[in-house]
Amino acid sequence: MKYCTASFLIMYLISCSSSVNEEIIDTINELSLLESASNEISSNDDDNETQNNESENSQFDGDSVTEGSSAPSNCSKLIGNGPDLEWIKSVEGSEEEAHAHFIFTTNDNGYIQVGETGFLDNNSAKLLIVKINSDGELIWKKEFGVSGHNLGNSVIEVNDGYIVTGAINKNSTVIKLDKENGTEIWLTTIDNGGTDAIEHIVEAQNGFIGVGYIDAVDENNTFYTEGKGYMTFFDLDGNKTSGKLLDTKMSHAYRISKINNDLVISGLSPGADDYALMKTNLDGEMQWIKTFGGESNDHCFAMDIANDNSIYLSGHTISGTENWDTYTMKIDQDGNKLWEKKRGNPRGFNPLYVHDEVWDLKATPDGGCIIVAGTGDEYSEYSENCEGSIDNSNTWHVYLIKYSSEGEIQWDKTYYRSDGGDWAGEAIDLTTDGGAIVAVDNSVFGFLKIAPF
Repeated sequence: MKYCTASFLIMYLISCSSSVNEEIIDTINELSLLESASNEISSNDDDNETQNNESENSQFDGDSVTEGSSAPSNCSKLIGNGPDLEWIKSVEGSEEEAHAHFIFTTNDNGYIQVGETGFLDNNSAKLLIVKINSDGELIWKKEFGVSGHNLGNSVIEVNDGYIVTGAINKNSTVIKLDKENGTEIWLTTIDNGGTDAIEHIVEAQNGFIGVGYIDAVDENNTFYTEGKGYMTFFDLDGNKTSGKLLDTKMSHAYRISKINNDLVISGLSPGADDYALMKTNLDGEMQWIKTFGGESNDHCFAMDIANDNSIYLSGHTISGTENWDTYTMKIDQDGNKLWEKKRGNPRGFNPLYVHDEVWDLKATPDGGCIIVAGTGDEYSEYSENCEGSIDNSNTWHVYLIKYSSEGEIQWDKTYYRSDGGDWAGEAIDLTTDGGAIVAVDNSVFGFLKIAPF
């Protein structure tokens, strides 16, 4: 989950409890309880940031449940028939908990998650990177930074390695890792100004271009720091060659993509009031910048490019909604909005108490997109069950929505634990079999494999 201070409008997703050696196996889809279980990964790391340890598998039986006693049948507003869950595997960090912000399907059909183990607010965080294979078996994991204020934000693949972005000791960081074993090839840490970080990066002809923020005001906030949007240019060895402030309409840059000889950058406007989207050339010279949203706060955390080079954005909003709802839109190459859709409370509880918080999306080969969110309530004065269901409103679910290219919901579905524990969707990528891999916040790095759809 993303974490923020109480002074801001978004509230924490519920912290998920998980024993270090007791991994989550039993999974409920919203129509019936799955009876199958699979082993998860549990591995312990020592204080060496780059030491690789062998995994230990342990099975968790969970609650005893009967087939068909699951879904909120009298409440559910879910649409269509979404894909089944194939497996979930989890990997620990060395600190009390771990929180992923990004997931990536590698060219060898493995999966990488990037985030932190530990917490920023008590200076126990280390940057954590984990790679598993297509069957969920641990290949390697690495930690960087002495326990403190360290962030892991994203990863891309290049011919001879993986490029990871984040921050170490409150300064922007880019790391190149060996594909086979995760060994550090080079690591660059730059003080771009105040508390700063690189959120995302693309490969350019002679190096890399990263975006993020500088001069963070709310420095322990991993979703909106109240800073200034910033672009950093690197050579192929990770050395900074130049940097520049982004337009003042974008105070936090989250994602960057390359379209032909241009760059598209998404993020948040000042105060996280609106979605911000800009287009530049490869030198960072702006062609246009647009903001999108309503009368209240609109938080943009997700962007991807469709096969026709149109742009998908998503996040969550309280503009014209009863609480935080998913908010997805499609934009053309000139920055014109083609459509927008809001969707929330898929389990049909009281919408005043339910949060639907989007953190990622991916464009799909059919021209549409799929978004990942967490859905649940976190209000102590409210708790609701649906008749005939063991599901409860304060149990958080992974929530997926599949949109067509025209903005119609083809299906949406939630995935959750049979023992009543919490899951939340943090990131998503497509898999080569036509399915998806989801980063799940379950107190560790949860890898949730979704069947082809």
